[in-house]
Amino acid sequence: MKKKFQIIYPSSEVNTQEIHWLWKEEAEAMQKAGITVGLDPDSNSENLMHRGFCIYQEEKYPQDKRFINKFQNLIDYTRLSTYYPHIADLSIETFFVDELNQEVPKLIYDKGWDKAFIKKDAKALEHVEEGKSVYPTTSLEEMKKLYDEFIFDGKYAIRKFIEPEKIQQEERYWVLNGNIYHRYNIIPEVVIEATKRLNKLGSRYYTIDATPEFVVEVNPGESSDRHAVNSAELFASWIKKEFAS
Repeated sequence: MKKKFQIIYPSSEVNTQEIHWLWKEEAEAMQKAGITVGLDPDSNSENLMHRGFCIYQEEKYPQDKRFINKFQNLIDYTRLSTYYPHIADLSIETFFVDELNQEVPKLIYDKGWDKAFIKKDAKALEHVEEGKSVYPTTSLEEMKKLYDEFIFDGKYAIRKFIEPEKIQQEERYWVLNGNIYHRYNIIPEVVIEATKRLNKLGSRYYTIDATPEFVVEVNPGESSDRHAVNSAELFASWIKKEFAS
């Protein structure tokens, strides 16, 4: 019998006594599956899982030692510069720089690339506008200005541009306690190999977004969404199997 397990969700901005609407459906499915959920840890819970928004300030990250993931796990699976070296040959060709300066275009063209997709370690600019992270469609000066608005630091990841239709072939794979979960249980070899390597970083739950040929990115399990193709009930069954049964 596994230790008593509880999932902690963020509260609603409207009513602090209710779970945030973004995770309400999921939380209800967890409860129906027999998993304890709440806004705060119960005194008799022995293992805790944080689900919600990413918390990039260590002093604000949950400090309770019962949480199965720690702040460092969040960082290791969020920052491309941290996890990429472990899966470089399985992912999109990428190099890193500290600044977006006049040397970057030369480095890009030395690679033989006409375009590059530029992230600030964990964050792209696609939420601003589709294609906003693509150089030279967007100038380095504009990118730098937009990235400077983010609350976290990190290296700039300069990635070989991949046509959107190839990226759109990606699927989300959940890794829970080292085991891979997918709605059809079809796992490409590239995901299996990436999981073997990424498990060594220590997270108990994270996601891999990949096409059948390459890994696009990795994300921490705290904030990863289920994607519409994964029902809340299916996701709850995976969590129950690995952590609460």
